[in-house]
Amino acid sequence: MQKILTTDDLRETKQHGQPDFPLQYYLDDTRDFYNNQVDWHWHNEFEIVSVSEGEVICHIGQERLILKTGEAVFINSKILHQFTSEDYGVMPNIVFSPEFIAPPHTVIYEKFIAPIEKSMMEYLVFHKEDEWQRGILELLNALFYCMSAEEFNELQVRNLLSEAWLMIIEHIQHSLEENKYRNDNNSSSNRVKLMIQYIRAHYMEEISLEDIAASANISKNTAMRYFGTNIGVSPVDYLIKYRIGISCKLLKETSDKISNIADCVGYENTSYFCRLFRKYVGVSPKKYRES
Repeated sequence: MQKILTTDDLRETKQHGQPDFPLQYYLDDTRDFYNNQVDWHWHNEFEIVSVSEGEVICHIGQERLILKTGEAVFINSKILHQFTSEDYGVMPNIVFSPEFIAPPHTVIYEKFIAPIEKSMMEYLVFHKEDEWQRGILELLNALFYCMSAEEFNELQVRNLLSEAWLMIIEHIQHSLEENKYRNDNNSSSNRVKLMIQYIRAHYMEEISLEDIAASANISKNTAMRYFGTNIGVSPVDYLIKYRIGISCKLLKETSDKISNIADCVGYENTSYFCRLFRKYVGVSPKKYRES
């Protein structure tokens, strides 16, 4: 099974591409991930994901973007996102640094890259029914086909992506001009990352919603709102799911007593832990270990 490796604040740790060619092509299949789920993560790079088979749901905050075969989504830099599928989905995709198109402090970057990278726009979906978006999809298909070869022409890849990027910027320029730039230091997304980092560092302790909110220097109500806006669950629900995930790993990989595992993930009351486990996993910890 594949897994997205992240830091405690959900930033993906994998390097995409190389310093001299900061773009990487992937052909992902949701069936290769546990529970058909590419878990929550973010990265500094842009990402463009298309669906060549099946259907994929892209989660960005409370948004559920249903991507059917032949459709694609652009995800902006530093945006938390997750992919799931009720059946399966095959996803050709590229993850690339903004400087792949143009280095910072150049005219091209300032005019054509920065307005998107720094905007409030989190994503952009491309549908086959719209003529200009269909043009983007055709360019992406050509780019993916090019990169699927054992050896590919790097200049051709850059030209195809630049042509697609120009079409995007030309068609959304007006809406970008009306958008304010993001302040990543004070954004709700950044606060959520701080709270997730706190949860992952202290999940084995007895922590409350107030503790989680305090880690980002905000109120409990604001913490609830920010979590709901960015990942669609409450802080406490995220804490429980994270603890249950750790306990699943311990049940599979160790022979520790269930009471010890419960204590390891922050639950002194084993009965309460077992009730929570059954609620979120569907079976008891004992049945899970046996299966």
